Amino acid sequence: MKIQHLLIVFIGSLLLNSCSNDDDDDGDVQTCPQTETVSMKINGELKQFEVNGRGIDLDNDGSGHTLSLWLLTGVFQPEQDTYAITIKLPYKKTGTNIIEEFNYFRVQHGTSTNSDFVAQGVLESNIITNTNLCFSATFSGSAIVNGNEITITDGIIKHVYDDPFD
Repeated sequence: MKIQHLLIVFIGSLLLNSCSNDDDDDGDVQTCPQTETVSMKINGELKQFEVNGRGIDLDNDGSGHTLSLWLLTGVFQPEQDTYAITIKLPYKKTGTNIIEEFNYFRVQHGTSTNSDFVAQGVLESNIITNTNLCFSATFSGSAIVNGNEITITDGIIKHVYDDPFD
């Protein structure tokens, strides 16, 4: 009788260990953030942003999809002190330095400036979660914008979509 009990325990442990959740592309289970945070320091000043929009586009070569996130903060009427950042990267891909565009746009005192930190500067990023439910990442970088160096540090996005992508 002891052998039957040991055999059942052995088979049970084999079954439990063989049932893992490693079916996604990179073997990691991506979990959504528990709190909403979108912030960064721009030239040392902490700015809180909102995710103002998002979208998924089919890549031109048909090889996949591009996720776009629109971040916004500032005084909107009149547009005297506004920051808008658009981030584009492969949808559902995670890892370091995979952001394809990081478009920085600033309106201050009626004058606008813009730059792509990926194409015209330096951007370091780590995409932690990129699913149809949520997105999280950290980033920092710098670029010369209209002759002035703009430095972004301590950038963090933890965002859960109101409506999941289909």
